[in-house]
Amino acid sequence: MKKVKVGLVGCGVISNTYLTNINKFYPKLQVIACADISKEKAQQISEDYKIGKVYTVDELLNDSNIDIILNLTVPQVHYEINKKALLKGKNVYCEKPLALTFSEAQELVELANNKDVMLGCAPDSFLGSALQTCRKLIDDGWIGKPISATANMVNHGIETWHPNPDFFYKSGGGPMLDMGPYYITALVSLLGPIAKTSCFMTKGFDYRKIYSQPRRGESIVAEVPTHYSGILKFQNNVVANINMSFDVWLSNLPKLEIYGTEGVLLVPDPNQFSGNIKLVRSEDLIDEIDGLENSQAIGKLSKPEMWNKFRDIPHLYRQPDKNMRGIGLVDMAYAIENGRDNRASAKLACHVTEVLECLNTEDEKCVIKTMCERPRPIPIGLDVGQMD
Repeated sequence: MKKVKVGLVGCGVISNTYLTNINKFYPKLQVIACADISKEKAQQISEDYKIGKVYTVDELLNDSNIDIILNLTVPQVHYEINKKALLKGKNVYCEKPLALTFSEAQELVELANNKDVMLGCAPDSFLGSALQTCRKLIDDGWIGKPISATANMVNHGIETWHPNPDFFYKSGGGPMLDMGPYYITALVSLLGPIAKTSCFMTKGFDYRKIYSQPRRGESIVAEVPTHYSGILKFQNNVVANINMSFDVWLSNLPKLEIYGTEGVLLVPDPNQFSGNIKLVRSEDLIDEIDGLENSQAIGKLSKPEMWNKFRDIPHLYRQPDKNMRGIGLVDMAYAIENGRDNRASAKLACHVTEVLECLNTEDEKCVIKTMCERPRPIPIGLDVGQMD
């Protein structure tokens, strides 16, 4: 197997997950160099994962042996690093977001096209076995024609577990921009591109109390909205609602459900690569009320025991671990080698960025300008991570 050589920029916490998965699951990839604003961090990562070279960022971008730049820096510098790498003629794969603004994301897509190099971006959880199985179920008509969906990420914020939650409440943060990419990307991969959005937002607390260690008891200022309620209209006329909140103490709202003419699909958490999939078809419910009077039928369909009609759906793909972060990167490696488009593509990321920017403004009807096709599904029978 021909190795694809990767240069890592950004040696923070998330780099450990990527490097662990590359070493365990993705033999196609070989990380040959790393760089970080902190040379000590880069040196430590180099030692921990046996990476041959520790560079400055400029040195790494100038290494002709590197096939792909893996950008795991903080979101505020994603655009800057991505642009520098593209100008050097490098293929780039970036953690989300591609850039903090739609205009910057557009610029990066155009630059990659002009340089004839490949640009990709997380999240790649839609390539995991769970969402790929859901994609197959939808495409094969198990719920009929999709009509609507609901997507919900509601909790009481990052400060309940993150040691330094400040960024999540500053410009560029908040629940929609932080967690929205997972949900919007999943929806686009399952249902296609989005045509219009509308959203309203509010802020539950001006100050957030930190509950995590080591700063338990401190308060931080919330500079951005922390609760969003939005509507999405897809190109295929599917309508979805989306709730993103750091202001809810407890909720039983579903993560993601898709409603079709012939059934309902319960989709696992789009932030994960695995999870339980459940489906119910209309005939399963009609059989229960066949022959009943109208009032009896209404009562029957509303009973809690009807939830037992949902069937568990086995995953259709072999996946060695629950966390397969890095699938998008290895897919890019195969795409470069085989002359095809990558699935976690720049066009997809740019479309998602535009949608998120629209949802982050109180516009009663924001028309989406970008278009993208649904990423090509993974063929049945392949291991997750094999990709081709």
